[in-house]
Amino acid sequence: MVHGQRWVFYGDTRVAVHERDWPVAPSEPYRKTYRLRPGQHWQDAELSTSVRARYALVDAEVVPVGVAIAREAMAKGAVWAYATEQWAGTVVLVGPDLRCVALDGAVGELVEELRLANGGVLGGLTDVVGRGADGRVLLREARNLDTREGLGSRQHGFARAAHDRFGDDLDLAVVEWGGVHAPPITATAVATTAATR
Repeated sequence: MVHGQRWVFYGDTRVAVHERDWPVAPSEPYRKTYRLRPGQHWQDAELSTSVRARYALVDAEVVPVGVAIAREAMAKGAVWAYATEQWAGTVVLVGPDLRCVALDGAVGELVEELRLANGGVLGGLTDVVGRGADGRVLLREARNLDTREGLGSRQHGFARAAHDRFGDDLDLAVVEWGGVHAPPITATAVATTAATR
């Protein structure tokens, strides 16, 4: 899906748009990630009875797109990277292995710095936070091509605050994905996904 580098203004800064050909997995109930506790697996999260979710299908595995982005960051040498989920003022982190991690240590310090820089709130927090191999703060915002959602005022405000705080030490980008829907998942794919746990 890459046709030359595209750029978009995110806050007041021009950032790269990374295009990924991850298809949208067949619709399934939203997993209540915000209820996970450290150590729990994402697939153990309670399923919503009323909300459906758009997850990515990557290498025959259904994952939150933030996890796919975090995995890619790690493969490119990031020190660490986590998908984020916010709900009612709380932040939950899910690692590349689909396990919930505690909001402490280096990632806890980074999230707290971002909160303070953003006026004491985390509205607009990116879908992925991490630390790149070069030591820069890695922030990634996912955009699904099907929904055509753009960056809103909260995202722009957060990006401005992060840039003001970290300047050239910030690696901020947008990841566009979807636009293609995966065929129904076969029993083989389900067995493969279960075996990776």
